Amino acid sequence: MSDAKTMVFVDPAVGIEIRPLEPALDETVAPLLTGTACVPPGGTAESVLAAMRGRGDLLYQASTHGGPVAVYGLRREGMANVVSCLAVREDARRQGYGRICLQDALRRSGRRPLVVETTEALMPFYKACGFKLVGRRMQPDGSVHYRLGWHAPGRHFKGGASNALRRPGE
Repeated sequence: MSDAKTMVFVDPAVGIEIRPLEPALDETVAPLLTGTACVPPGGTAESVLAAMRGRGDLLYQASTHGGPVAVYGLRREGMANVVSCLAVREDARRQGYGRICLQDALRRSGRRPLVVETTEALMPFYKACGFKLVGRRMQPDGSVHYRLGWHAPGRHFKGGASNALRRPGE
């Protein structure tokens, strides 16, 4: 993820640009998080962004000519990268911006799998983007959060990791 910290993704066909979110712009994107699953009950968007930065999440902003349309957070957790938050501006939802942000996160993850923890209500969106269910967790309030994973397409080996170390033709 180190090389991907400063990478800027531009898709002229869609008219979107995704770049690292500068801390000075947190106030600009905070309204995108308001009313989303990223902000816990009783919390504020500003406190969520501060907490994400405090634990080392990398934040990215997706913009069009009309300004910011989405924001997402990415952090390394073990052998995977985790999408810690994804929020799309309310009037820009269902137009593909969330999917583009997830594709950008996967691109920035390189060979590391991409993981997200979500509620049942958002599971269809993540599954439609290519995520697969890998687990579920009961929350203290009795609700269930689902853990989904996605990895970049590539060469897969039969027999697990031991075959991955062999050179072609061996």
